Amino acid sequence: MRFITILLLLIVFFFGGMSYGSFEREKIQKPIVMEEIERYDQKIVEFDPLEEEPIPVTKKDYPVHKTATFFEKIVTALYELVVQIMYNIANLFFD
Repeated sequence: MRFITILLLLIVFFFGGMSYGSFEREKIQKPIVMEEIERYDQKIVEFDPLEEEPIPVTKKDYPVHKTATFFEKIVTALYELVVQIMYNIANLFFD
């Protein structure tokens, strides 16, 4: 039981530190660096188009793609939920 409690506390503090660090990094402004841009002379060459008719594009959604998209949305939502819960728990210690 003690091992599980210590492991959970380490996970909470790890994700809390990650979240806190990512928010702090957004506050720091980066200095603007001016760079010299070399200009080259460009020649414009025009070509006549070979074909005027559009090429038909057919996009078919396969069941595998639909299933993968569905599972991606579920996993992303669950991950966001877990991170949000852990952030709120870690936020209790920092406030």
